[in-house]
Amino acid sequence: MTEPDVTGPARGDLRTARPGGPAGASSAPSGPGAGVGAEPGDAGVRLWPDDRGTLPAPARLALARLVRGPYLAAESDPDTWRALLTNEDVVRERLADQYLDLVVDADAQVAFVRDVPAPDAPQVVREIALTFLDTALLLHLRALLLDSSDGRVAISRDEAADHLGMYRRRGGGSPMDFTRQLDATWARLIESGMLEPLSGDRCVVSPVLRTVFGADQVAALSAEYARLAKESA
Repeated sequence: MTEPDVTGPARGDLRTARPGGPAGASSAPSGPGAGVGAEPGDAGVRLWPDDRGTLPAPARLALARLVRGPYLAAESDPDTWRALLTNEDVVRERLADQYLDLVVDADAQVAFVRDVPAPDAPQVVREIALTFLDTALLLHLRALLLDSSDGRVAISRDEAADHLGMYRRRGGGSPMDFTRQLDATWARLIESGMLEPLSGDRCVVSPVLRTVFGADQVAALSAEYARLAKESA
């Protein structure tokens, strides 16, 4: 079996590090009228001159936030979260028109979009190819999140480095090379929304990690990474 390179793509393709966020996605509406409410489907709602939309402003905002990505969370945006739940059926319809499927995790109170599972559907969601270290850290963060009693986990860059240190020899480079790779992994997970910066070098793990990867995919990768870690010990 060919050993994975720390700097190369992760085997098993944990690829969607940014759920939602299709390339070229537009920003959420703002400005006068953005808080105007109405019943779903009310054709009289107009937020700007020549507005052809029919959704109330809160539903449009939820739709835009989902399309922009990476996800919508009740904790950080409670008003838009409530708008999503109130208008979920019509938001799902509008997303389906764009070949997008809505995933709502009621327990974690997060939602995101993914490509519809249709064989002839185009790929809409922008994917990020993860390196070996990216995937190893995501698996670790997901495990911490699932083990957390309150669903909240914070981690520092140094703590991440301690965990990933077991794989350092597999890259075949110097300690400086490993540090650069770790810095790139840390920055990439922040950019993708999987980590949310706090003070200093600490970050909160996004609750979307509970849902965004399939259980079978995670189980297979976890077993492989556990084997590699054991060999490196």
